[in-house]
Amino acid sequence: MPDQIIYPFRGLRYDVAKAHDLSLLIAPPFDVITREMQEELYAREPHNFVRLELPRDGATDSETENRYTRAAETLRTWRTEGVLVREEAPALYLVETEFPLNGRTWRRRGAFALVRIPEEGEDYVLGHEATFSGPKADRFQLMRATHAMISPVMALCEDVDGRVLSALRAVNGSPDAVATEADGVAHRVWIVRDKAVTSAVAKAVGGGPLYIADGHHRFDTARAYRDEMRRAHPDAGADAGFDFALVLLLSAQDEAVRIRPVHRLASGLEREDVEWVVARLSERFELRPRPVPPWDQLEELLEAEADAGGRVFACYGADGSFAMLSAKQELLAPSDSPVDQLDVAVLHRVLLDPLAQRGLEETAPGGAQSRAGRRISYEPDATAAAAGVARGEYDFAFFLRPTRVDQVIAVARAGGRTPRKATYFHPKAPAGLVISDFSDEPI
Repeated sequence: MPDQIIYPFRGLRYDVAKAHDLSLLIAPPFDVITREMQEELYAREPHNFVRLELPRDGATDSETENRYTRAAETLRTWRTEGVLVREEAPALYLVETEFPLNGRTWRRRGAFALVRIPEEGEDYVLGHEATFSGPKADRFQLMRATHAMISPVMALCEDVDGRVLSALRAVNGSPDAVATEADGVAHRVWIVRDKAVTSAVAKAVGGGPLYIADGHHRFDTARAYRDEMRRAHPDAGADAGFDFALVLLLSAQDEAVRIRPVHRLASGLEREDVEWVVARLSERFELRPRPVPPWDQLEELLEAEADAGGRVFACYGADGSFAMLSAKQELLAPSDSPVDQLDVAVLHRVLLDPLAQRGLEETAPGGAQSRAGRRISYEPDATAAAAGVARGEYDFAFFLRPTRVDQVIAVARAGGRTPRKATYFHPKAPAGLVISDFSDEPI
């Protein structure tokens, strides 16, 4: 295994002298952009990053003219016009993200860096989540067209001795760029060229491992793209851009690395499906009917119920019923697998996977698509999930507690895979703060 896997790089970023308000230019990552949000981002500013991260489809798209080719042309134009400029010397891009959650303000520090993509047999970048083929195909086409890694993978290092976190917190002074998202999440970016700092971070990470927190689709795609580029450019140097993936490096010791639960929604159920769910809940769970709670207090309610042990969930039905659920102990097969210890895995095994076998689809993230139809969907916001049920868009909402950071690391270390969308690291890294060249040019 290599001794060093993290590297500074010559990032491509908005020229803040020309981009008078970076807040109007950044965009969420592709997998949380709805069609409505996509249109709003297009209208927000002519250079909003959504034109690269998730371009609109055209009415007459073809193999030679489509949203991927338009993204590539946009990238070329913005570079030519100086809207996006590439750093002259390698740097790390430290970012402090300030956000409210559960009645508290958090400040999370991380650094945009490059990680060398592992070779066959190397396992210093570990994932924990199953992925969809559709988003990977989409990201591959975008990488192939733009020769860039448009948005990062969020990656954790265990950082047991806290050296990475200490190095990140040592950077102070006025930031080089600031941006605030529509929901109030603020980002402050420092361009760190000091070799003492960049070397300290790289040495603290060493040979890894890193654990993918968010961006499994992007990382799998980056590896596939690397392999294709190696075939096309067999004489490229060891520092070719396509050998490295863009990551937002975070320390697992940072208490501001927060995970929100991803609740499950079932829609398009026939009457017999609803009856099956009701019967299944009665058979497999201990049900405790309750008045409908304030949805912003649901997480606290679940944690309080969990103090008694067991796997605790909540269910809200289109008929207005609400109940706390505990899976019956005899259904919790004894296992040493870290995956089997997760609430989300229990809920899928006992209820959602059998429900899906009745003809429901899982909604793949990304692509600015609608979630209507006969399917199981995902929603990290309990209030939004409950509102969808109340409006009749969904038949049931199943609420979970958040997966913990140590559980994510344990699953990845064991080579396990959680159900899809088992975690929602909050907030996600926005697209547009910095991107990496993914061509055969040096990093």
